[in-house]
Amino acid sequence: MKRKNLIFVMLLVLSALLTIQSCKKESPVGFTEEQAFTIPTLVAPTQGFLNVTGTSVDLKWESTNAGAAPNNWAVYFGTGDDPALIQTGVTTETVTVPVVPGKKYNWKVIGTDANGKTTAGPIWSFETVDPAALLDVSMAWTTDIKTVIGIDVAPDEAVNLRMLIYKSDKVTLAVPAIDGASFQDFPDFSTLPDGDYFIAADIASTVNAGDFNKVFDISINLTFKQRGIVSEIIPFTNVITNDFPCSDYRTFLVKVTKTGNTFTTEQSVSNVTPAPPAALAGVWYGSDFGYTSTIVTTIVDGNLLIDGVGIGWISDMSKTGWGEVPQSTIPAQVLINTCNGTVTIPNQKFMVTKYKGVIQTAYYIQGKGTYNLSGTFPTMTLNYDFIQGGTSIASAGFGVTSFKAVITLDPAAAKSLEVAPRSVMKGLLDKPHVTK
Repeated sequence: MKRKNLIFVMLLVLSALLTIQSCKKESPVGFTEEQAFTIPTLVAPTQGFLNVTGTSVDLKWESTNAGAAPNNWAVYFGTGDDPALIQTGVTTETVTVPVVPGKKYNWKVIGTDANGKTTAGPIWSFETVDPAALLDVSMAWTTDIKTVIGIDVAPDEAVNLRMLIYKSDKVTLAVPAIDGASFQDFPDFSTLPDGDYFIAADIASTVNAGDFNKVFDISINLTFKQRGIVSEIIPFTNVITNDFPCSDYRTFLVKVTKTGNTFTTEQSVSNVTPAPPAALAGVWYGSDFGYTSTIVTTIVDGNLLIDGVGIGWISDMSKTGWGEVPQSTIPAQVLINTCNGTVTIPNQKFMVTKYKGVIQTAYYIQGKGTYNLSGTFPTMTLNYDFIQGGTSIASAGFGVTSFKAVITLDPAAAKSLEVAPRSVMKGLLDKPHVTK
């Protein structure tokens, strides 16, 4: 039985071998590799703003096909976000399209190879420059108010600046003062006639911080935008302060020359302060630290000058014990703030004297005060000090913070002068004379 099984198995193996031997070897099935166009790359025009001469633009791109298939492009072009199909079967990698100034255009291409396989490019865009684009001028600013007074206040709340556009004479406004709710903007510069203009700023109002009020600096940025043509920011660091919050004072910033729709800018910074009121010039009467002094003010080259301050008390020996003889004086410039009726005398050389026949170190004067023009005659109050060799005469010589002069242009005041009380004068006698 075992012998029969063995013969059967051997027959099966032999049959299998014969079957394998009889199989035919078949050749592999061939396939075709399709070569589509590569993703198109932009040649022209570059994206962004485009200056166009004429009424058309050539769109150009690049793409390759390994199978050397002929170009077959569909071109999409228009002002919409999804440009419309305008041409099919384009056999080159360029096409000419019509354009008008001041429009943004989007475009793309889709290539189809010989086997119908498509390749789409990205959407490209450009904007044709409009030579007649309007020029917009805007003004923004910052302040250092937080550093100065310790309060964080938004710039447009700390100070409200107006933008002023003057004609070439710097006197006549080309347009009404521009005073919006916040930062200022003038989009219609292109509507002005050709010529030179000056852009300036003044203060319409400033924050009232009560006892914390201090002078702070203001930095201004002027921005010029003409779409596709000009985009310029001109900074002016610490160009103005809030010390003069009224239209009497202005700061010129930029000169703009307009020729057709072409604009050129040139920084031209200068400050304009009003001339001192003519009513402040004359001979003043009243009390100068309890004495009469011949105080005279004049206006020279637009500046208010004051002379004769302190002559009365500095030359007196019997009451103050000072007893110096004035030899010469230099009229001091007085800065007038017409916004709030205040005056400032900057530190400046003022007087030379003799003491016991010896010329003394020159006196410098500085001070502040107020003036009032509302009455029949102007009045002025000055709180001043003499500085000699760096030493305050008011504090070192008399123990006071300043000398006070209350004066008027009313001639009648010469007959009823304010004189310091005897008790004050007695106190002055006890003060030591400053060492010469």
